[in-house]
Amino acid sequence: MTANDTPSTQQPPVTPEAFFKEKVAPQFRRRIDDLRRQILSLEQQVQERLAAQATVRVVIEGEGGGTWYLNVSGGEMTVTTEPVFPPLMTVYQPRAYFDWATTIATEAGLFGPSARSTQSELTKSRVERLKLLKGLLQFTFTDLPDGGEQSFFLQFGEGERPATPQTVLSMKAEDAQKMARGEINPQVAFMGGVIKMTGDMALAIQFGTAMM
Repeated sequence: MTANDTPSTQQPPVTPEAFFKEKVAPQFRRRIDDLRRQILSLEQQVQERLAAQATVRVVIEGEGGGTWYLNVSGGEMTVTTEPVFPPLMTVYQPRAYFDWATTIATEAGLFGPSARSTQSELTKSRVERLKLLKGLLQFTFTDLPDGGEQSFFLQFGEGERPATPQTVLSMKAEDAQKMARGEINPQVAFMGGVIKMTGDMALAIQFGTAMM
């Protein structure tokens, strides 16, 4: 067999008709399928939020403070002076730093939907996980704009507030803002020492797992 007799290994050129049928048309179909999956996912997320039933008690300490209950049910949140459900958790926060700390909590989605984060919203499954937690968790922010530091507390379960927290998590105020904006991953921050922890690591892990 001569060189001229060697079978060609080159692929035949793609015709326009084959290109449209084999590439363009299937791509259009895949996009429709992707959108349908997104719709299904969004419908599931909506149902998770519609099915959530919980009350978060917020205690603002100091002059001008008070106690309010954020009640979630049927896709709505009401703010009352009496709980609709047994409090899922209680947030203790000083009035002096209310504006700054509330901005952080809101950006992180702690009290409800956030444009930057959905990882803290009260969904049905997240509520069920949080119900299993017991204890007092302290968050301390250092290097505040005025140079000081401030703490707020999350108490899980009912009953009197414990005298001391089981777990203390501390971080710089600037890093807390970045985390709230989604610029820092909490797990990476914890492993990298951005978030420092003292006390019972189990409660911190349980809280992190519940909020996933």
